[in-house]
Amino acid sequence: MGVTEPVRCDLCGGSHHDLMFAGPDRLFGKGGSFPLVRCQDCGLRFIVPRPAPEDLDRYYPQEDYDLYNKAAGLKDRSMDELERLLGPRRDRIGVYKQAGRLLDIGFGDGSFLYFMKQGGWDVAGVDFNEKMVELVRNDLGIDARAGQLEDARFDDGAFDVVTLWGVLEHVQSPRRTLAEIARITAEQALLVIYTQNAAAPEARLLGRDWFIYELPRHLYSFTATNLARLLAASDFCVSETIYETPLYYCQMNWQYFKESRLGRKNDVVHSPALADRLAVKGLSLYRKLINGSKWSSAMTVYAVKRQNPVG
Repeated sequence: MGVTEPVRCDLCGGSHHDLMFAGPDRLFGKGGSFPLVRCQDCGLRFIVPRPAPEDLDRYYPQEDYDLYNKAAGLKDRSMDELERLLGPRRDRIGVYKQAGRLLDIGFGDGSFLYFMKQGGWDVAGVDFNEKMVELVRNDLGIDARAGQLEDARFDDGAFDVVTLWGVLEHVQSPRRTLAEIARITAEQALLVIYTQNAAAPEARLLGRDWFIYELPRHLYSFTATNLARLLAASDFCVSETIYETPLYYCQMNWQYFKESRLGRKNDVVHSPALADRLAVKGLSLYRKLINGSKWSSAMTVYAVKRQNPVG
């Protein structure tokens, strides 16, 4: 028998990592157990072994995965509603870029692409869901392509802005994805990444019950430090990081905690018991204390591509 090559960290290439825990698919219950490890050298957290790309579809059941259920009626939604939901994203991007060509990777229901197109941006998108790609392309008239980013084969330097809203943690290799983004972006392009913050205190306190580990869909979990290091390897420099803790994360943390440690299964979000309301209220107070700080459970990183050196 041949010797099995060690799994190397996608950030630093290290082959030594510590097992944090192995957990199931708790959101959809699709079976399997997925070991989450921490790299001893850089601290990146990732699943080993990762599910193969061809096996991942089963963990994204389209009948349940809310992200994909809104697209068909997108044109019927009011622009006032989209402005309320997506206006802050557009406005923050506007601090760096006022117009140009924008790519949204993992566009889900297409709402952000549609909203930005209505605002005068030239937009394109990539998503692995072929049904949604077809809908967004045909119904919304947007350049939408199916598959991974590398499959889309965009031209060199094609984009001024690239966004990944809750996507980088899902890709097989963040390093390869960022290298491809570097190829298809112009000098001084803006890269926006929304992802979870593994440095949040509840990640350490809750461990396997931290909802945001979201095995096996989240193949990676980042801190601001190791994400900045990944970006630098592809010539992107972090300009700012905005932190937040969504209330939904607090609700789901309590859901997972009470399921595993108290044996209670009722839905906290849609049918909360009195104890659930009290627990979430307490967590909301904690949320107010940390929201916006580096201890928040999510972060949006704005990074600018360095100018290519001359000569």
